[in-house]
Parts: sequence; structure tokens; C-alpha cells
Amino acid sequence: MLRIRSICVIVISILTILFVSSLAYCHDGDHDHIFVGVNADGITGTTDDSQLCIYGVPSVIELVPTGEYIGELQIYTAVLDCWHSAEDSEHLLNPVDASTQPGWLISLKRISYSSDNFWLEDEATGLEILLSDGSTYAFDEPDWDDEEGWYFHNHTEFCVLASGTGETFTATFTLFDTGSTGYTESSPYTLTFVTVPEPATLTLLGIGLFSVLRLRRK
Repeated sequence: MLRIRSICVIVISILTILFVSSLAYCHDGDHDHIFVGVNADGITGTTDDSQLCIYGVPSVIELVPTGEYIGELQIYTAVLDCWHSAEDSEHLLNPVDASTQPGWLISLKRISYSSDNFWLEDEATGLEILLSDGSTYAFDEPDWDDEEGWYFHNHTEFCVLASGTGETFTATFTLFDTGSTGYTESSPYTLTFVTVPEPATLTLLGIGLFSVLRLRRK
């Protein structure tokens, strides 16, 4: 009987860990991407209709510990890592039919980072990008999808070195168009990041194991 109770506790703990982990890392609505589009105010007929913009970003982006260290500082990475062209109609980049590839080619420009311990990597290559203020990174050329239309989707990893939780970092960027569409450069947009503790999974695992030990002692 005691063994059955112990097994049940372990199974419940594992299921809880898996559930919480899925919640922590799943994509949720607009917060799974940094969206790139035009018309920041969402109102057609205003002066920013052809100006690029970044939108749909949470006010603070969490950085989670990786368990890897450089010296005494741990590497943290952001849970948000996707750049995606606009999906909603008021921000779309030059919507055209499938037979005509749009002329826009969007790039990202680094304006400033708040710390030398902050950097950005291209997940496709694992290489650091935007090494200094003013440097640029080109997103992929437009590709066609029957549901999304013309789009791009790039993954970059925001990384920091930090001594613990609660440390805040900022990174400011602009967008510009090197293609033939003629979109004007975006206003500077600042992303804010904060280091957070390890996901609650370890805590839950500890609780589960503690419960098993208590049962064995009884």
C-alpha cells in the first residue's frame, strides 16, 4: 500500500511538472512574437501608414537561467525569440497576391544596449549578430504561405550575463527597408528584459520528492 501511494505521488509530481513546463514555454497570442509591420497607430490615413514599426511585444520580456556560466555570471536567455512580419490587416506589409513577390526587404538596426553583458544571436547559425551600435541584421526575404500570405519569420536569441534574478536590461532597435517598397525607417523601439528564477518545475519536483520521503517515514 505504501509503495502504491509513493508511486502515485511521483506520477502526480511528474504530470504537474510537465503541465507547468508547457505553460511556461508555450506561445500565447501576440506575446510569442515580436511583430514587424507598418502603421504603428493602426489608423489608416495618418502619417505613419508607410513607416515601419515594432508592435505586439510584452512590456517586460523574461530571461531564464541556462545553468551555464562565464566566470561567476550565469547566462540567461529570453523566452521570446521570434520576429514575424505583421499578420493583422492594419499593420500588413504591402499585401499582394501570390504571383507577385513584394519588394520589401526588412532589416534590424541596433541603436543601443544598456549593458555590455547583453547580446543577440542568430539561432539558425548560433553566431552573435549586431555586434555594435549602428550594425544591422537582414531578416529573411518574403516567402509565401497560403494562410499568412507573404511573410518572414526569424529566430534570434536574446542573451545576458547576470549575477542573479531581478536584473534589468534594455535594447533599442529600429527597422528599415532595403527593398523597393520605400517604407520609412521606424522610430526607435526599446525592449525591456528582466532575469527571473528557474521555472517552478524544480520546486514542484522538490515538493514531490519531499512528499515521498515523508510517506516512507510513516
